[in-house]
Amino acid sequence: MIAVGEPLYLQPLFSDKKDKYRCKICEVKDDRIYIDYPSNETTNRTEYFFDGTQFKASFVDKEKNVFTFRTELLGRKIEKIPVLIIASPKEEEIHKIQRREYVRVETLLDTAVRNMDDSYPPFNSVVLDLSAGGMLLSLPVKHSVSKGDMLECLTVLPMQSGEKIYLDLQCKVLRILDGHAKDRQRAPLQFESIDPKSRQHIIRFCFEQQLLMKKRETTI
Repeated sequence: MIAVGEPLYLQPLFSDKKDKYRCKICEVKDDRIYIDYPSNETTNRTEYFFDGTQFKASFVDKEKNVFTFRTELLGRKIEKIPVLIIASPKEEEIHKIQRREYVRVETLLDTAVRNMDDSYPPFNSVVLDLSAGGMLLSLPVKHSVSKGDMLECLTVLPMQSGEKIYLDLQCKVLRILDGHAKDRQRAPLQFESIDPKSRQHIIRFCFEQQLLMKKRETTI
């Protein structure tokens, strides 16, 4: 299940920082996983971790399923390149994240939308809520979007660090929801083709938005 050459994402546990790190799996042997030095997803810099540091790790398989497990830094070794050694989980310790488990947050994100078969003109719209599994799109007053359409959505995530993440997302229209009174119709979209890095950016954005909402609630 954990494949050599695939990316692995690490988030330190018991840390005030919420940074995430990306690395590549170099070798899986017995109860150990050998990875290259992780780089910070935001700064792209490598960071030193002490032996014994515990992480929440995640990876995506060929069917685009997301899996997580807890692991620990056991040591380091110099092979063809310097590598870190982390504990390999037992099969029962690997947890599959179901689509319904993705955190969904309300938001307002500008997005440019194009029908992938170009059967109607592109348009600009707004994302009303977002999760790592899909999003809710506000539709123009006059539109030709229908259930089953495949859309390309160019969306920008404004991160708390000030960084802007640009995503090119391929989505399937699940259905069309009627608005109330003068409200516009909406379309729930499911991500059909999303790379692991983009999914991690969305998960991070949703997490940051959750923290902001909690802070606002405590100040009321």
